Amino acid sequence: MDLTDHDLQTLLDFAEQSPWRLPNGDRVVVQVRILDKTDRRPHGLKYRLVVQDADGERLFGFDNSHEYDGSPDDAPFDHEHEFGRIHKRIAYNFTSASGLVADFFDRCKAYCDMKRIEFALDPWRSEG
Repeated sequence: MDLTDHDLQTLLDFAEQSPWRLPNGDRVVVQVRILDKTDRRPHGLKYRLVVQDADGERLFGFDNSHEYDGSPDDAPFDHEHEFGRIHKRIAYNFTSASGLVADFFDRCKAYCDMKRIEFALDPWRSEG
């Protein structure tokens, strides 16, 4: 699986603009690094797309920093932490950088709908 230049640039741009604030004060954080491709990171990326509460605790998100629950020894690290079950790591089928962003935004939209807030990303401004 190869990332297209456009897919990769979109994800990198998204990460460069991070973090953002949701209307309820939660933060959307995106981190991406380009690495050599390995069996565990076949797309050559290390990523973390998460929503955190005001205290910085993860509410849900996607990452590939470690293996997921029940993963075979040679499986890619890609996984999801679902809202309400963040300690459960579920395999995620990474297909493309744009697919990852779309899946993350789908989860963000569902979360905002559940919280009855608009899904709107405002640039994060640290207070203090």
